[in-house]
Amino acid sequence: MKKFNVLFIIGVLFLTTAFILSSGCKKKEDPVPDPPTFIMSATPDPNNANAVFFLFKCTTNDVKLTKIIVTDPMSLFSDPYDLQGASFLQNTVYQFGNSYIKESGTWTFSFTGNRSNDNSGFVSVGTVVLSK
Repeated sequence: MKKFNVLFIIGVLFLTTAFILSSGCKKKEDPVPDPPTFIMSATPDPNNANAVFFLFKCTTNDVKLTKIIVTDPMSLFSDPYDLQGASFLQNTVYQFGNSYIKESGTWTFSFTGNRSNDNSGFVSVGTVVLSK
């Protein structure tokens, strides 16, 4: 009878330990927020009929941008802008400093930075389609 009680207690302890370890305090990970949305557009360069300036605005957040990479439709070149954490306000239109030769196709813009409100990092891609 004593042997049965000892085995019973060992079994209960084993099951209790297994239950505690399997259902322990699991830390729930915060969901990764969607990257901010950037809207792109182009406007003619008044000094060059074959060139355009690109414009952008972030429609979802105030952001601090560290880098923007502009890639032409044929992926022949990428033009990086080092912005060093400059602030850009939500729904405010900004113009890239350089004008670009108007090349038909989809231009791609990769934005890297942080949201101003919580400093969470992101990489977001915007595009604009040009036709001659």
